Amino acid sequence: MTTAHDLGEPRVAEDRIEQNEIDSLTRRVEAVEDRVEALQVQTGGNFAAVIEGQAALRREVREGFAKVHGRFDTLEGRFGALEEKVDSLAENIGRNQAQIIELLSQMVGKNPN
Repeated sequence: MTTAHDLGEPRVAEDRIEQNEIDSLTRRVEAVEDRVEALQVQTGGNFAAVIEGQAALRREVREGFAKVHGRFDTLEGRFGALEEKVDSLAENIGRNQAQIIELLSQMVGKNPN
């Protein structure tokens, strides 16, 4: 009894799989070609203009982010200065409270400790 293996037919199954993969890839390439043709029609075939537009947009976005980062840096500096002022005010309030307690204690003649 001869089998498909003896006749070399398992290769046929592999060939079918390979052919299916080739067909699938061919369909993908054709779909991409269709998209490229559609883009050529939309842009009048001027891909350079599209690429330049994308580059300009990227530059604008980068510049915008740079400005935003600059503003954040400025705000960070302002918040740092504000934090220092608040800390200074807190120290002054603490000293003033201590002085008030000391003065009130002297007025009533009691030791604040």
